[in-house]
Amino acid sequence: MSKEPLTVTSKIKEVCAYIRVSTHMQEELSPDAQIRLLKDYASTNGMIITKVYNDLGISGTKALKRPGFQQMISDCKSKEHPFDAILVWKFSRFARNQEESIVYKSLLKKENVDVISVSEPLPDGFIGSLVERIFEWMDEYYSIRLSGEVKRGMTQKALHGGYQGRMPLGYQKEKNNTPTIVYEESLLVKKIFQMYLDNNGNPSDIAITLNKEGIRNKQGNRFDAKKINYIITNPFYIGKVRWNYYNSDTKRFNQPNDVIIADGIHEPIIDNAMWEKVQALYHANKEKFKARGNRRGTAGMKHWLSGTLRCNECGGPMTYGKNTSRINSIYFFQCSRRSKGSCSTSSYINVKKAEQSVVTALNNLLSSDTIDYERRSPSDDSSETESLIKLELARLDQKEKRVKDAYINEIDTLEEYRDNKAAINLQRENLLKQLETVTAEKTLSNEKQYEKEIRHSLKSIVQMIETNPDGYVEIGNALREHISQIVYDKEKDHMTFHLY
Repeated sequence: MSKEPLTVTSKIKEVCAYIRVSTHMQEELSPDAQIRLLKDYASTNGMIITKVYNDLGISGTKALKRPGFQQMISDCKSKEHPFDAILVWKFSRFARNQEESIVYKSLLKKENVDVISVSEPLPDGFIGSLVERIFEWMDEYYSIRLSGEVKRGMTQKALHGGYQGRMPLGYQKEKNNTPTIVYEESLLVKKIFQMYLDNNGNPSDIAITLNKEGIRNKQGNRFDAKKINYIITNPFYIGKVRWNYYNSDTKRFNQPNDVIIADGIHEPIIDNAMWEKVQALYHANKEKFKARGNRRGTAGMKHWLSGTLRCNECGGPMTYGKNTSRINSIYFFQCSRRSKGSCSTSSYINVKKAEQSVVTALNNLLSSDTIDYERRSPSDDSSETESLIKLELARLDQKEKRVKDAYINEIDTLEEYRDNKAAINLQRENLLKQLETVTAEKTLSNEKQYEKEIRHSLKSIVQMIETNPDGYVEIGNALREHISQIVYDKEKDHMTFHLY
């Protein structure tokens, strides 16, 4: 009787499914319809879907903004290699950006993971790759065209006074309804506008005052200068609609010519007279102080005290800037947290005065008999004697353990155990006394040497400031070698040096 030939059963592929539905839902299948098609395809092609990833209501133009997609890619790259392929309804579900599509498909190909569109079968070989690129190009073109249509629609809506985005402080809006005023919030908006005029356009002072009173913004957060400026320049408060003001992709404000401002149909909170006064003051201050607060960059816009000078009131760093409101520019240091509404004092100090104060303080330290400082953690460069003592102490610990084990295992009697333990303890006490003596001698010697090093460094800093005041990098590095921070007390006009 002849034997039947052996057959090798084809391996069933483990695959995952990826479902994506955009917010606009145009020409798209629902998630349930997509998964049904993917399951049908898998069952007829020897595949098992073991996991489904999805991104619902998310655009396909940027892969980094799709958490489900990113998790799927991460799982495919894992050592477990759980999937042989990714099933999608259309290639557009995988990506609408051709560049990203190519990058991610190439990455998956290295892991031997295919991307299969169940509704767009591809021929084998070069032609298949070419057709796939055409699909990707068409998807990207569709996405660009759709984005343009959406933008045009939103622009048209804005021009007709339509409302888009989150309501500002003072307003609320039900779906498809005109924004209405929130009375309590509107009082705060009016207060902020009036405070801006009363404080000569200082948003930091306004933020500090509001924060001290426990007042928070619409999201429940503290106020800062940036939030105040946003409120007093928002035309929504005079009954207008502003759109395309900020580009979320570039994280920058758009040019005025690109911003759309149209008449709205909502009730204003601020009258035009108040608005005009505030805007005039805002733009005057903006022009007046446009160079204020700029930090020195590669063109020499740094100072050797930057990062070292701190505010006594809040502990925050004092940033370097210049005041160009006068004929001659004045350079200064000021607490950086003041503009954020977190500090009630500016801790303002003229740069020349700050430099002179630092030099005077350093010379006073050098002329003193002793210098108080906080010693840094010592390095592990222990002496040979110290190392030998520590090694012997470690050996005693092991010996004591063995002695105890000998008693537990009934090798030694209780009396023998007590005698052995006493001998070990006596030896340990002697070693600890020796270690204490060595450490004390070493510390005394090191402290004298360390203070000598501090004096030498401080003297070098003073010489560098006097001979090369523009060498801010060298001076700054030398300063931070032994000074962790310099705290400036504006009220007492006093500087405290923290040395280590």
